[in-house]
Amino acid sequence: MAHRASAVISNMEFVQFHPTALADEGLPIKPHTRENAFLISEAVRGAGGILYNQAMERFMPQYDSRGELAPRDVVARSIDDQLKKRNERYVLLNISHRTKEEILYHFPNIAAECLKYGLDITKSPIPVVPAAHYMCGGVQAKLHGETPIMGLYVAGEVACTGLHGANRLASNSLLEALVFAQRAVEPSLDYMIRSNIDIDESVKWPFPVVPTVLGVSQLNEVKHITALTRMKLQKIMWDYVGIVRSIDCLKIAEKSLADLELEWEDHLFRFGWRPYMVNLEVCELRNLFSCANLVVSSALARQESRGLHYIVDFPNLVESQRLPTIIFPSSPLKSTWSTQLVHKLFADPVCLCDNPNENKGGTLVGQA
Repeated sequence: MAHRASAVISNMEFVQFHPTALADEGLPIKPHTRENAFLISEAVRGAGGILYNQAMERFMPQYDSRGELAPRDVVARSIDDQLKKRNERYVLLNISHRTKEEILYHFPNIAAECLKYGLDITKSPIPVVPAAHYMCGGVQAKLHGETPIMGLYVAGEVACTGLHGANRLASNSLLEALVFAQRAVEPSLDYMIRSNIDIDESVKWPFPVVPTVLGVSQLNEVKHITALTRMKLQKIMWDYVGIVRSIDCLKIAEKSLADLELEWEDHLFRFGWRPYMVNLEVCELRNLFSCANLVVSSALARQESRGLHYIVDFPNLVESQRLPTIIFPSSPLKSTWSTQLVHKLFADPVCLCDNPNENKGGTLVGQA
């Protein structure tokens, strides 16, 4: 949304994967489709949990001398490598060598969740798989949440303050959620008090409309197509823009996303959809397309492996590239409905620098 409103976006290639989400297909009783993955805490590995492939072969020492205590990104890449080499869908995390009392005391929620689906973690290993977890990049902001868009302040996961760098530490989220949120609130309130917002200007904008005029059958068709398209988008991102990347895969993703987006929008408008209509599923997918394109563009721009961005074509860290990836607002001439600018008025992105005459540099992606 901020990108369409002409905000500057930064570091979208740095997507953190949690190494051990519960793999539903490995459970004795298969749960219904989840909205979000259930995460198996890293504390399980910290308490002595051991990772095995499905042949019950311990594999982490092959990848890192720290074994299961290696950092998140290392563990996630190691699991990913095992899954691809063995053509398996999940690995196993075993903590059953600890006493039942210890396990239930330290991990009651994990034990209860697994038991709901027929798995007793005090006796059997837990099926796990990496899952997308946290976006380190986002809307480029200064230390008080300021953006180039007058009146827009950002805080939390949507913001890119540089706090997380290329590889997030979990506890840094408390700093971002508490300190930076407070910093953003204060100037935004001050802006509201000082600004002379002309409410009458809003009448020039088309009001959003719930698409009741489409009729039940047409709206259901729109929702059905949108649900199918969302699953296709997720598969593209998992298959080609996942934990380990390559230039070829990223280019496939770029082309596949563009084709899928145009196909979806064509379906929408053929069923009577209009740009001013609003629906939860449609709005979410529109934003997902925008975010997916930003991630791919950023990943293609960074020709090194750093932190959460690992690309086989450039496996080494390059110190000269210790710069943010910067995406400027999209071109209104080439955009789809999902990415088109809301309006053309935006400030010079250089104003994010402490000195308006100073450009601190970065990897420029240009107009995404």
